[in-house]
Amino acid sequence: MRTSIAALRSALIASTAIGTAFVMAGQAAAGGFAIREQSAQFQGTSFAGSAAGGGLSSMYWNPAAAGQAGSGLTSESHFSAIFGQAVNTIESIDPGIGPLPPGAIFPGAAVSSGDIASPAILGASYYAYRLSERITAALSITSGFGLTTKPRDLDYAGSEIGRTTKLLTMNAAPTLAFQVMPGVTIGVGGQIQFAKAKLAFGAPGGPSAIYDDADDIAFGFTAGILLQPTAGTSIGIGYRSRLTHDLEGDFTANGGTIPAAVDLELPDIVTASLRQDITPNMRLLGTIEWTNWSRFKELVLTPVGLTLPANWSDGWFFSVGGEYDLSPGFTLRAGLGYEISPVDDPTKRFTSIPDNDRVWLSGGATVQISEKMSADFSYSHVFVETGDFERTGPVSGFVYRGQSEAQVDIFSASLKTRWGGEAPLK
Repeated sequence: MRTSIAALRSALIASTAIGTAFVMAGQAAAGGFAIREQSAQFQGTSFAGSAAGGGLSSMYWNPAAAGQAGSGLTSESHFSAIFGQAVNTIESIDPGIGPLPPGAIFPGAAVSSGDIASPAILGASYYAYRLSERITAALSITSGFGLTTKPRDLDYAGSEIGRTTKLLTMNAAPTLAFQVMPGVTIGVGGQIQFAKAKLAFGAPGGPSAIYDDADDIAFGFTAGILLQPTAGTSIGIGYRSRLTHDLEGDFTANGGTIPAAVDLELPDIVTASLRQDITPNMRLLGTIEWTNWSRFKELVLTPVGLTLPANWSDGWFFSVGGEYDLSPGFTLRAGLGYEISPVDDPTKRFTSIPDNDRVWLSGGATVQISEKMSADFSYSHVFVETGDFERTGPVSGFVYRGQSEAQVDIFSASLKTRWGGEAPLK
């Protein structure tokens, strides 16, 4: 048994160093990696009410919300600092002869990845200019998808199924909002999105195979409607279309490099929100969101010719929250959210993205700085359920089983400015 295990381990390291250039490159920018932190204001309510207006950043979820902008030029700049913690623990490895302890195959290798999460600073900017009484032009610059994960121990027992994974996206959405009649506004916009990805993996004790310099530009659209049937009631429904990136880059292993590409299917998103006045200084907020992650079936790297199955399910998000005007220049808000992950089976969970069902708990405030300037501050803690994984090694065919644990803390702030006309929206 010891001889056969040693032979399997040696073959795995050798194949990672040499054969992967002709076999595969794995989890390039794949998984439940949508970025929700597009607004410090709505983060304070766990994104309850996010598509129902009340702030220019609502246009991320519903372009019709841009129609609420006042006269002149309005701008908002939002920044979020994300501090995640995520750890993968390998519990067993099956090389085809039955499950074994990790130390039986990789003697001395750690079973824990250490923290794979990296701190991130995210920005989102929104601009609107009222062209006429009924028409508003707007632009958002955001990052709707992205991640960076890297095990603290690059040679832990599960390094074959992921070392470094990175995805960066930048999205520009020019938008027009049109008031059809009093109380009814529609919005449409385009999406121009740049994506760049990197992936590295390798067996414990072996070198990394790297898929890098992969980038692409994709195009889509947004659409939405904002209804205000009575004073104090706002209902918004917004849609962000699916995007498909053909990421073309280089795959390098053992000193050799070949061109490689993978199609990355990003989901379309539908968000429905309510904003309802309870008293003159109190509002109730709610959101339901559907994300079409079920279109993410697999990753196929060409011309390497390897397919990684995913078979994700659709994602759902629900949140409720409230706002309270403590004084004319100071608003408090809070919210609770529950997110149903598209990863509902251990075979679907990538160790580079330890996604699972999660609970959002958030609070925030708006402070009026001057007649035409205000600032938002918010904090969220995200409780992520521990999830099992069962992934097959891309080179060895070994089945790795274990658990992923994660939690996230998010701090956000924004600055809103009205360059002419009325004071900025709360």
